[in-house]
Amino acid sequence: MKLWKKILIGVLVLAAIGVGIAGYGIFKGYKLYTEKIAPDMIRYTQMTQAEQDQYIISRMEDFTTMIAGKDKDGKGKAVLQAMETDPELRQAGIVWGRALCASIIKDDRELSARLTPAQRAQYEREADDLDDKGEHFTNMMRRSGLMRK
Repeated sequence: MKLWKKILIGVLVLAAIGVGIAGYGIFKGYKLYTEKIAPDMIRYTQMTQAEQDQYIISRMEDFTTMIAGKDKDGKGKAVLQAMETDPELRQAGIVWGRALCASIIKDDRELSARLTPAQRAQYEREADDLDDKGEHFTNMMRRSGLMRK
């Protein structure tokens, strides 16, 4: 067999493996979403604003991992502790967390279909400027010494 045929077979095998790994990652992400995140967001839409804020604070360790990456050095717990003493950081975290949840809710067709027009408008307002709210929260964490610049 000629060299170019061997290379072509090798490339095809590697491509098939890559597609399989990507498919598995997508499957795991979808499974996580349908088993964990979607039911949480359904409950979130049924909460009062104070309960939603409490939910955000209870999930802040998970949310900060999204910003800071893997939580191998305990940043999530450090953020929670700092939020207890710094009201500005706490408010920035709640605003960002609410925007994150609102974004998930408004982007999910099934969840969005369950909402009243007033609720849908509220979640769309909260989801606006998600990136800016996340950046503000990140800056507040940097100011508090929780993240590097």
